[in-house]
Amino acid sequence: MSGDGEGVEIRAFRGTRRSSVYREHRVSEGAFVRILGVGAKRGLSLLSALDQYGPHELDKRKARDLVAETETIRSGGELRELDDELIAIAEVARWCSRAPGESWMKIEGP
Repeated sequence: MSGDGEGVEIRAFRGTRRSSVYREHRVSEGAFVRILGVGAKRGLSLLSALDQYGPHELDKRKARDLVAETETIRSGGELRELDDELIAIAEVARWCSRAPGESWMKIEGP
């Protein structure tokens, strides 16, 4: 992560609101803004609807959408230097979307 601010925290939760486990990834705010920009440019509905500040909460279906949209950006090659970030975001979202029970994601900026 580069040093521009505290970054954007992306967390996926499994369990219940009272008792859950989570996985997380933090991405620099600058990198996240660039990802959102490419998402908007390409007309990706979920990434186009987010901003870097949040908070945003995503259900399982939206977590699957996030996986698909980050993979679309990766395959387009526009952000090759952010490939590791895109992979990490997709992994957190995939973990959420494949939960056998209740799961959700939160995205919050600095």
